[in-house]
Amino acid sequence: MRSSAFSFLCLAISCFILTGCKPSRPKNILSESKMEKVMVDYHLAQGMAETMGEDVEGTRYKYVQAVFRKHHITEAEFDSSLVYYFEHSEKFFDIYKNVSQRVQAQAEKYGVDARAARNQYGHLTNKGDTANIWTDHTNACVIPNKLQNIYQFILFPDSSYQTGDVFIWHFHTQYIAHGLDHEAYALLALQYENDSVVSVTQHLRGNNNFDLKFTPKEPLDTVALRHINGFVYMPTMHEKEKSLMVLLLQDLSLIRMHPEKKDSLAKADSLLTDTIQKDTLSAPVKRLTPMELRDKQPHEKKINVVKEKNAKRPVRRNQRNRNVKRRYQF
Repeated sequence: MRSSAFSFLCLAISCFILTGCKPSRPKNILSESKMEKVMVDYHLAQGMAETMGEDVEGTRYKYVQAVFRKHHITEAEFDSSLVYYFEHSEKFFDIYKNVSQRVQAQAEKYGVDARAARNQYGHLTNKGDTANIWTDHTNACVIPNKLQNIYQFILFPDSSYQTGDVFIWHFHTQYIAHGLDHEAYALLALQYENDSVVSVTQHLRGNNNFDLKFTPKEPLDTVALRHINGFVYMPTMHEKEKSLMVLLLQDLSLIRMHPEKKDSLAKADSLLTDTIQKDTLSAPVKRLTPMELRDKQPHEKKINVVKEKNAKRPVRRNQRNRNVKRRYQF
């Protein structure tokens, strides 16, 4: 009985300790529902600023400040909440997933399918001649500090790859920044079995779709691929320039396209090459009769010599004199 009571007491203490040690959201951090509402208006404000033409950065800053006033929060509270949810990535992506759906719903009211225009490769699978072979998360974050200012990946080929494959690294950038400037850089690199390394770079400015594409040329179109790697890099900020800046990478995908198959019958086969001239083929061929075929066969020609019956042999001069002598000889 004592043993059962002691076990129950230990279990209760353990539950109390686990409950007490469970991390809770700090008081100065916006709740998930509040953060979601602020983020929706934040994105709509940035989208409106980008349609104003000149002085986009200044207009964006004014619109973002209007969002803070609407929700009765300060810029510092928003920044702290964003950093908190960024450190808790599962919560952050859940929030941002709902934000994307709500922004899309707002766009559809005006007849704009922003999601479809952005995620042009969303319908692809990992099989087929044109496939999405991305294996990592489809969303990522980069912020300009020394620990989190780079996102990178590496991918090794399998048996589905072919020589000559074309690759496209696709993603959509979304900056969460109320500073006046923001930029980042992306690189896609491919290493082949002959130790050749090729790369494609891209300067990332603004909220946009980016495609880093590489098409192998001769002789790399016949060399097997060793691995693919890439990264997105954001320069760190100086102390005096420090302000909230987050780069969201959305709809990450890596598209692999097999080269077009060449028709082997289109190549001339030396055994099937026709040596007959085209002009002889254009005219119809007449079939010969057996008699005509026999007449066209080569045969030996004979010359018939006819002897004259009364022809006299010519008499030589000496022989003629000899005959004369014989005639008058007694």
